[in-house]
Amino acid sequence: MENEMVVMVSEKLHQKGMRMTKPRKEALELFITEHHLRTPKELFEDISRKNIKIGLTTIYRMVNSLMEMNLARAYSIEGELRYIFCPPDHHYHFICLNCFKVEDVFDCPVKDMKIKHFKVQSHQLDFFGICEDCQKLKG
Repeated sequence: MENEMVVMVSEKLHQKGMRMTKPRKEALELFITEHHLRTPKELFEDISRKNIKIGLTTIYRMVNSLMEMNLARAYSIEGELRYIFCPPDHHYHFICLNCFKVEDVFDCPVKDMKIKHFKVQSHQLDFFGICEDCQKLKG
């Protein structure tokens, strides 16, 4: 499934004018599959550790393009913008404030909610806390 997502998003980025070189595809695949909030610099460092040769400016450009296409979301945590890939399907996030792990939740409990005198066109709901792994570490 994630591989199909990489192909689909690569095609969308290419249509948007970004040449999809092998390093860019590898960087995109890491961003899509990591499931952690990352700053562009952290993403760049993770990519560099895998010996993928790509510039930091290219990472910023890719993340910005994904944001414009609603395929990434930014969160300001402790004054720093961190990004996560967002599949196009409606979903929520559980975000660990310790390790920045993100879990997608696709079951929407409010999709059919009716509010008198108000027509909901979209909504966003995310949960911030400490994941089970981090809770165990803190013992």
